Amino acid sequence: YMGRPISGLTSRAANEATGGIWGDVEIRAYPDGLKDVWVLTEKDLTSFTVKVEGGDDCEKKVDIYDGKRLVCSKVIESGKSEATFSGQGFELWSPNNPKLYTAVVTSEKTRLERRFGIRRLTSDKNRLYLNNKPYFFRGTCEHCYHPVTVHPTRDKNYYRNVLRTLKELGFNSIRFHTYIPMPEYMEAADELGMVFEVETPNNTTYNEWKEIVKACRHYTSVCAYSSGNEMVIDEDYIEHLRSCAELVHTQTDSLFSPISAMRGVEYMPETYGDCKVDTPFAHNPVRLAELDKFCDVYNSYSLSHTSYFSDSGTHQEMDVRNAIYNKPLLSHEICINGTYCDLSLKDRYKGTRIGDTAFMTSVEKHLEDVGLLDKANLYYRNSCAWQVDIRKRCFETLRHTENFAGYDFLGDIDTHWHTFGYCVGMMNEFYELKPNETVRNVLRYNSDVVLLSELPKNLTFESGQKVNIPISVSNYGDKLDKATLNVSVRCDNEVILRREIRINNIENSKITDLYTLSFNMPRVTKPKTLKLCVSLYGGNTDAENEWNLYVFPKTVARQLTASQLKKANLSIVDGIELEDLCKKLENGENVLIFGTKPFQSLPTSFQIAIAGRVMGNLATVVDDHPVMADFPHEGYCSWSFRNMLNNGRAVVLSKTSGKHNPIVDVASSYKNAIRQAAVFEYKVGKGKLFVCSFNLKNSNDVATVWLKNHMIEYVMSEEFEPKQELTVSELRDICNVPTPKESINVNEALNQNDITMQVTKRK
Repeated sequence: YMGRPISGLTSRAANEATGGIWGDVEIRAYPDGLKDVWVLTEKDLTSFTVKVEGGDDCEKKVDIYDGKRLVCSKVIESGKSEATFSGQGFELWSPNNPKLYTAVVTSEKTRLERRFGIRRLTSDKNRLYLNNKPYFFRGTCEHCYHPVTVHPTRDKNYYRNVLRTLKELGFNSIRFHTYIPMPEYMEAADELGMVFEVETPNNTTYNEWKEIVKACRHYTSVCAYSSGNEMVIDEDYIEHLRSCAELVHTQTDSLFSPISAMRGVEYMPETYGDCKVDTPFAHNPVRLAELDKFCDVYNSYSLSHTSYFSDSGTHQEMDVRNAIYNKPLLSHEICINGTYCDLSLKDRYKGTRIGDTAFMTSVEKHLEDVGLLDKANLYYRNSCAWQVDIRKRCFETLRHTENFAGYDFLGDIDTHWHTFGYCVGMMNEFYELKPNETVRNVLRYNSDVVLLSELPKNLTFESGQKVNIPISVSNYGDKLDKATLNVSVRCDNEVILRREIRINNIENSKITDLYTLSFNMPRVTKPKTLKLCVSLYGGNTDAENEWNLYVFPKTVARQLTASQLKKANLSIVDGIELEDLCKKLENGENVLIFGTKPFQSLPTSFQIAIAGRVMGNLATVVDDHPVMADFPHEGYCSWSFRNMLNNGRAVVLSKTSGKHNPIVDVASSYKNAIRQAAVFEYKVGKGKLFVCSFNLKNSNDVATVWLKNHMIEYVMSEEFEPKQELTVSELRDICNVPTPKESINVNEALNQNDITMQVTKRK
């Protein structure tokens, strides 16, 4: 349309430009013109209306059934098109109680049936309500990826299994990314209980809007509509949206959202036109005011603090940012966090239409070429663990933010159509949870009731340090008049602190402060991992959550004198010229580098790489090595490493022969696999080399100071005996490799660094 591409192709799983009809087809005749029936629920839930299309010249009888039992009847006179029934005595439909009835409309020549539920999703100020009860939209983002069938299946049992899986994980809503779900999907959601936000393909015309609304208004699960994804909302488009909203408001009982992520209004200032205000962030208030006149809910970009940079956002920043909106906000596509590719799934595609899985076999070849194929499974498992860390923090930040009414979570499953290998999911594409994630853990942060803690971003503490940790709850369950909060702190599986607090009057749809935990960190002689556990129970509520904390001995940065360094035959430098380094090593000196020079390097951060892209890092591996023996880790760089990964570097070790076993391995994208390390050691010539490229400049972080001291102690000890050996010539080769270009993370499969990309021209 207008020279712009249309998203929403239902065959995009295989990047095919195909379409057409699949599944059964019916040809219907309407002898007296009666051809459609749908049911609308009034806003106050006191009544519902059965509406019909056609049959204007005949009388229609409407019978309402509960199963096979006739509940009530009415007649729609000739020339009329609706009958209104009292809602008294009828059960309301909700995800927890998906009660359905059947409306049977008969004329002399026609009989039509429509299943329906009595429900209404409404908005007021910054809150959503389902059946007048606060509703937090815990949504997934459905991308229309079908690994076996390519096209969406017409098998309702498939969709029922998907919905059961999502409900088990605490989700109560689904946003359909630029495509219209199959009727079988909507039927299954009606039956099992799930709220749908239907989103039209980008650049849908108004006439197509009419057809979409007409098709989807039949289904109780469809409670909201959106006009597409991430397009620019300018003045002309606002008028199109106004017409679309009027159609939704007059022909359905659903809410209207202008577009998912409102470009031209709340992000990309270059698209704002003639009006821009910079506080509390850059936005176009004139366009936003126009949208306020006819929109019910917004799918908001949230400054990328819940998506591309989900580790950086805080609920305080989000509350300030969200204050400009007068409608409920759904945070758009949260947690765009990738993982490594699970190559073990390759055989699952055999015999399917996708078949050869070039997006996996090309990865295998690329990893083999750089000597990393044997690490692929380890990288995958560790990337999943890192992804869990980032995801949990992001979900909790959202629940801690007063002005969010929900989210659509981008990553329920991997969706490989989106970009070339889009490993964004908490589950693989076959709806199986990835390693390190469990249903129990997901429910800690994705339930009606979520317990929250006001933890600092830095979770490392000093021995004996006094800490204050406020604990609160985001409650979208029942109001709790009386409840019990249990708090415990464990160290080495021993409870070192326990509290039990009686709590009264926990309201719903609010964040309620429960208790501030004050205690002194235990006095330790070596680092320890503590586990803060909280649980809340009362009425029908039984919620829990937990977080790791890390305590270190009191530590002062170690400074060695010149005589100590000489005695240890050791040089400690932040960087060094290559020839100076080679000379020292050839002469049998030991060198400790806290930095990267003379090596090539790439940046690191605690934010895991964005799914599908070629830049950034997807995994870390901490080796079983003496220097890391007492530092708390789980085999990868978890929260105890956060300060050291942020603004740190990974040294590029392009040597492809021999084993790649650094002390701390940093795995780049599998699309552009680079042998990297943050901590490594070699025997070189007569000397020994130890390198750490973590960010060790934060002298206020006890973990950073402790690890730096420990590394110094290690290289001065007899344990410093690197297993891997390089010649001086090989060291020079490593230092002189060209560094891969740092490019933007474009949302395209074609990228200069995407080594595995296979380009196929289609006619």
